Amino acid sequence: TRTFKSIFGLLQNENGSPEITKIVIPKIQRDFAYGRCDEKNSKKRLRFLDALFDAVNGSPITLDFIYGDIRDGVLTPLDGQQRLTTLFLLYWFASKKENVPTGECDFLKKFSYETRPAARYFCEKIVNEDFNPNITSSPSLQIKDKNWFHLEWQHDATVASMLVMLDAIWEKFSSVEDLFGKLANISFYFLPIENMGLT
Repeated sequence: TRTFKSIFGLLQNENGSPEITKIVIPKIQRDFAYGRCDEKNSKKRLRFLDALFDAVNGSPITLDFIYGDIRDGVLTPLDGQQRLTTLFLLYWFASKKENVPTGECDFLKKFSYETRPAARYFCEKIVNEDFNPNITSSPSLQIKDKNWFHLEWQHDATVASMLVMLDAIWEKFSSVEDLFGKLANISFYFLPIENMGLT
């Protein structure tokens, strides 16, 4: 079991971890749910973002275990999809907000979804997309206005949920200075399933 500084540490082979070149949410996983607008998931989203907000403002947090299978450098999370996806979106927002040099956030390109093609393409596109967090237009509106955004993606459960989460992150974290650097206050435990004697 090892502790990592969010997705960044996991993909940087921190603490002598196995080499991981990519994180892929597999087809067997459900859609990203934390951005759903029903009461249950809305409460989960707000509670999780509150905890992350407290972390970047001086109360470091270590999230629960994330389990996964590593094969040929590709990590397939079997538990932790919701947390990893939220952290991916938070890192994306922070990198745009702070104008972080491309080379320092290339690790975001190593996160992908296989649940549906729309989710995979969406993740690929936003990483390379410009976004201005300092204007009144929310992330979802700016992204939907891009010529690469297909209108039918609004009906894809994962993409729609990601857009809701991005807007929630924008509302919650826009005022945090040095957000990208402060994300180091968020860590989690990672356990490869082979260490548990499972296949």
